[in-house]
Amino acid sequence: MIQNPDNRPHFNAAAETWDVNPRRVNLARHVMQSMEKRLPFQADWNALEIGCGTGLLSCPVSSMITSLTALDTSEGMIDELNKKIRSRRISNIQPVVSDIFTFPHVPEQKKEYHLIFSNMTFHHIANVNGVLYKLYSLLLPGGYLAVADLDEEDGYFHNDGNEKVHHGFRRSLFKTQLLQHGFTDISFSTAAALTKINRVNIEKTYTVFLVVARKSKEQ
Repeated sequence: MIQNPDNRPHFNAAAETWDVNPRRVNLARHVMQSMEKRLPFQADWNALEIGCGTGLLSCPVSSMITSLTALDTSEGMIDELNKKIRSRRISNIQPVVSDIFTFPHVPEQKKEYHLIFSNMTFHHIANVNGVLYKLYSLLLPGGYLAVADLDEEDGYFHNDGNEKVHHGFRRSLFKTQLLQHGFTDISFSTAAALTKINRVNIEKTYTVFLVVARKSKEQ
């Protein structure tokens, strides 16, 4: 579920046991609930998810739309998603191992989307501005972007101090970035709160925001 290639081995190694962590499962559930409140899901929508991981959010979203292209740079995560697709007989998710800058990489995937979304992926993305520019170009006029990620944090959320990540995001600065790339109707809400023992052995609650924005209908 990453765009930073330095983090890929970590996610490949963690993929098989990713869903064992109840905090991750509960977070995806809360983000899905927030998305349902904030987005007017339509049965004919085509969606793109970046950093899909094992599909904790992909699967429930796919049940509400026509098609979902699920993108991740981790082969291990995509393998786990494919297992779910087979076991649950899901027919409308297309998993792709790729980063967002080289996608779409085959002609049949060159389409625009009604919705692009991600969950806990942006803090792994080195070039946030570059990704926002790319995502704006992939949205249909009037299409929605939904990003769930960490609010600005103390730097101790991740257990591995060497992992190359942003320490969350300040909402006001993230909104400025969205505006700079042409997004409109930007609104934030708190999707979840995660309480954990952090890297310095302190119990702390970290909040996760959901920001929803739109591409202008006038294109």
